[in-house]
Amino acid sequence: MADFIAAIDCGTTGAKAIIFDTTGTWHGTAYQEYPCDFPAPNRVEQDAEALFEACVDVLAKAVGKSGVEVSAIKALSFSTQRCTLIAVDENCSPLRPAISWQDNRSEKQCDVIRESIGDKAFYATTGLPIANVWTLPSIMWIRDEEPEIYAKTHKFLNPHGFLLKRMGADNYVEDLSNASLHGLVSVARGDWDDDFIATTNVEKAKLPDLVTSGTVVGTLASEIAERTGLTADTLLVAGGGDQQSAGIGAGVIKSGIGSVTLGTAGVVICSFDEPPFDPNGAIPAEIHAYPGKFICEGLQTTAGAALKWLRNVAKDASRGAEVEYEMFNEMAVQATPGSDGLLFLPYLAGAGAPQWNGYATGTFHGLTQGHGLGEMARAVMEGVAFQNALILSEFEKSGRSLSEIRLTGGGAKSKLWSQIQADIYGRPVHRLKEDEAGLLGAAILAAFGAGIFTSIDDGVGQMVRTQESYTPDPDRKTLYAERLTRFSDLYDMLYR
Repeated sequence: MADFIAAIDCGTTGAKAIIFDTTGTWHGTAYQEYPCDFPAPNRVEQDAEALFEACVDVLAKAVGKSGVEVSAIKALSFSTQRCTLIAVDENCSPLRPAISWQDNRSEKQCDVIRESIGDKAFYATTGLPIANVWTLPSIMWIRDEEPEIYAKTHKFLNPHGFLLKRMGADNYVEDLSNASLHGLVSVARGDWDDDFIATTNVEKAKLPDLVTSGTVVGTLASEIAERTGLTADTLLVAGGGDQQSAGIGAGVIKSGIGSVTLGTAGVVICSFDEPPFDPNGAIPAEIHAYPGKFICEGLQTTAGAALKWLRNVAKDASRGAEVEYEMFNEMAVQATPGSDGLLFLPYLAGAGAPQWNGYATGTFHGLTQGHGLGEMARAVMEGVAFQNALILSEFEKSGRSLSEIRLTGGGAKSKLWSQIQADIYGRPVHRLKEDEAGLLGAAILAAFGAGIFTSIDDGVGQMVRTQESYTPDPDRKTLYAERLTRFSDLYDMLYR
């Protein structure tokens, strides 16, 4: 009997499950959306129970649709949004809404970290610039602003650790790829940093144990098995953060190969055998979901989320009439390259790499009566790609040149957006056969943990494929190089 693997992606805007075979072919999938809540300016929260219920529901539906004999589904693993903070009690029940990684409420706590540790020392240990996107400032905010919640908290978890425990993990655990974005882990040692924990006055007992991705952490709880149709001996395998998992699913496990993911966020990563510290401290150095490897990552907080925002604005303006992404894409195709002079700064939740400015905001510049939704949609696509180009430039300044760029995430499904990226990056880009690289990476980790593959390299070789390639058009490359300079100058004019 052939072996199969279940993988769940718990993203920012929805949960998706896929049942894979060992060639990377789908045999059942399901998706369910859930909201982000915006209770006040600069605050973004989610209902952690809604995330859990959605993950269980999509897993059950994917299993049912697959037609696969459930005893052949050997293991389950996860690719999850990172840094979102879930404070739970001793029963692993959330004590408050989860604080999203997009939340900007903790700038004061970031200032405390700067004063007590310092930017250089913080980066030298954690591999992270000081920013409120990481988990630590949110933990400190709860301690400072909601002391009663902090006192009741048994563990501070990210979605990955929360889902593992609720699904049946033996202990409270977090994989190193997710934990390396807390701001409390020594990236070189791969362990909690006791000095930083003491300096920031966070109780270590409230943190989970650390494990490497691909580690078996338990078996499926009987009640979850009953709800999903899986067997109770299905192995639970530690997965990884969405971008590190996507790195495995994109085959980014060797130097020189990078990926650009356009999901809710936009992320550029490449793989290294040693922690890839940036001399300027602007590009995070993180632990990969591939044990023993590391990634450097350039994050922008709103990529696909920026296009979704524009779609929602259009929907509201049309009195609730749905505006499909395909319609947006067609309107953007009709707009001229350069969006007829319109520029968009995609900082709807602050600026990530390389600026790390939580106070930056989204901006349309050059808007006239002659612009319509098509130009605005294309300007959003171009603005996201311009920001990625700045990240790639930072990579290259510190000697991290990429010979190959692979595209993943929902944005890769758009041929226009893929071509725009090739033109702006000035080099060929390659779309993966499997757009859901995070889920594919989680499946590879699950199969490795279950012993189906002898190594992660073996799994990548069996399951990862590229398909379409896009090469830069010389004329558009020249045009976009000029527009990129204007994009960068506009940021400097507004924020420096």
